[in-house]
Amino acid sequence: MSVNDYTGEEYRLRGGKATNELAQELFPEIEEAVQEFFRKEYKTEVIVHNAVGASGGATVFVESVGEPHFHTFAVIPIDTENKRVRAEDVWTESGQVEQSLFGGLLAMVMEDEFKALEEYLVGLTKEYPVVGLRQEAVNNVKATGYTTPHFFVQPLTMDELEEINQLYFDNPDITKEELREQFDTEKYEAKALAIVINLYMSEPELQPDHEIYEKVVSDLEVLDGIPRGGYTFILRDNNIIKRTGTGNDQNDISRAGPNKIIRD
Repeated sequence: MSVNDYTGEEYRLRGGKATNELAQELFPEIEEAVQEFFRKEYKTEVIVHNAVGASGGATVFVESVGEPHFHTFAVIPIDTENKRVRAEDVWTESGQVEQSLFGGLLAMVMEDEFKALEEYLVGLTKEYPVVGLRQEAVNNVKATGYTTPHFFVQPLTMDELEEINQLYFDNPDITKEELREQFDTEKYEAKALAIVINLYMSEPELQPDHEIYEKVVSDLEVLDGIPRGGYTFILRDNNIIKRTGTGNDQNDISRAGPNKIIRD
């Protein structure tokens, strides 16, 4: 379907047919259990946006309240026979929330740099026939840490991840200024921080435009004030796969993998 209309309500997971309807029916209980899980395990308040049936339970997409700001997920088992959630057994993949939290904390420390990148991408959408995701889609189906409609941040192998996360766990009310005093943004390897930009053509009939693609690649190589990192840029047609929330990989232009743009 067109990315212009996609909100994530159509998102489905394999093996979730038996639990998807129950996930909607039991949403208040799911919401309460997942919020308590994040308070207890990660000292973080979250908004629960979406619960999607999965094998044996539901995958629950959440957004942190305030800063550090990030999107992530948890899984809650559902007893289908008795139609109840197993609130005591909420879990998430190893490292998933930690990586997401890191991105949110890094965005606090590098507030101006991430703002500059987002403002550049928003400017592109006003000048050229390209768009990002709708915010509803980000909220409902993305668990990619610090995420905007146009890009997300994904740490790869970083020793610094545990260091900055521990600062937050020790003091969840830590300020930007305190984080900056204790975390050196020049210390991490730029190539170890993946910054992934996804843009889509703005209308269904448009194909990925090579001139726009070349402009963005050239700009990313020289733009002042954007975060240090390894940049992937993907320009897709207007289609998104509604069940997976991913773009059409059969029709895109990309700068990625070993050829990504390194800004150090």
